Amino acid sequence: MYKLFIIYYLNEIVKFFEKKRLGRQTRIGGCYMDGLDRFMGCMFGGAVGDALGFVIEFDDLKTIHKKYGPYGLRTVLKSAKNGNKSLISDNTQLALFTADGMLWADHDGLEPSDGLYRAYMRWYYTQTERIIHPEQEKWMKRQPHEVDFDYDIMGEEALFARRSPGKTCLTSLASGKKLTRQEPLNHSCGSSTVMRAAPIGLFYAGDPEKAFAVGCQAASLTYGSPEAYLSTATLSAMIASLAAGKDISAALGGALRILQADPEGTPLMKTILRAVDEAVTDCNPVRSMKKLGLGKKADEALALAVYCVLKTGHLKDAVLMACNQDGDSDTCGAICGNIMGTQDGVQAIPKSWRGNLECDDLIRKLSQCLYDHHQTSQEESEAVSH
Repeated sequence: MYKLFIIYYLNEIVKFFEKKRLGRQTRIGGCYMDGLDRFMGCMFGGAVGDALGFVIEFDDLKTIHKKYGPYGLRTVLKSAKNGNKSLISDNTQLALFTADGMLWADHDGLEPSDGLYRAYMRWYYTQTERIIHPEQEKWMKRQPHEVDFDYDIMGEEALFARRSPGKTCLTSLASGKKLTRQEPLNHSCGSSTVMRAAPIGLFYAGDPEKAFAVGCQAASLTYGSPEAYLSTATLSAMIASLAAGKDISAALGGALRILQADPEGTPLMKTILRAVDEAVTDCNPVRSMKKLGLGKKADEALALAVYCVLKTGHLKDAVLMACNQDGDSDTCGAICGNIMGTQDGVQAIPKSWRGNLECDDLIRKLSQCLYDHHQTSQEESEAVSH
């Protein structure tokens, strides 16, 4: 009976937000949006949300208002100490290494989790300068896939900056074990797993089921709580649908249907549906967001991002709402940017936010690589079908 109720509820979500015109926009700012726009929008959207929120990550809303006025922080700030760049946090760092891991696995014929583990051990090295196993030292050098795709992630100086890296993530990687859902090291549900998930969705654009499965594997490399790996999987599935042209309501509904089939999925399902309930009411957003949590846990971060996206329907407004709150500003801002950027494309991001962003060339390059992989996969699939 509960499952039938959930199916009915999800169908109603789709109908409601279609009526609110939160659907796919094929023209943004008068320009036609192609697939690459979505991939770029996802990666840059996450990065600007991260950069905007990173400045106020440890401030509560009262402090934010005191520093920046009654409407809070309204734009991405530049750092004079860092060449007038907008600084990214560990959120974007890990998202870039996630993209690297997916491309590495595909290029070398590895399982996705193996490519991701290697990439995350690279990130671990950038933060600690430690190599856990001697055989991993070769992973720190430029790899054949990077030569073929023309990038060098370990040559990116900004990725060696320590920007409040998650302790659980570092501890898990320091164990030297390739962790799995079945054999976890901890039961943490920290949010730093969800914010790195978007490239998985882009890699599997059009295949949310596969994105969900690999999202679980990716999160389980560092976090052992069902809320952590299922939140990561759910966002991965949403991005996979959005990147293929679905709108937010359809992408969310599809991801929740996949989540519903997971034996551990009910608690997260209830959390996200609570966020949807809050979004369709006329309640004060500040009160609604406090009900959903601070975003320091994976399920809370995803729920807050879903709330902000559904409540506003616009990238700029969603990111500003997600960042100006009591909790984990950069993570929630990054997730909102990923979601809305994938739906509406890179043109939806204010140019002033994108300007002089740290690692902007690498973000652009990896977005292009993920898109090229998607195009190649589509062509191969069509060739087989014919």
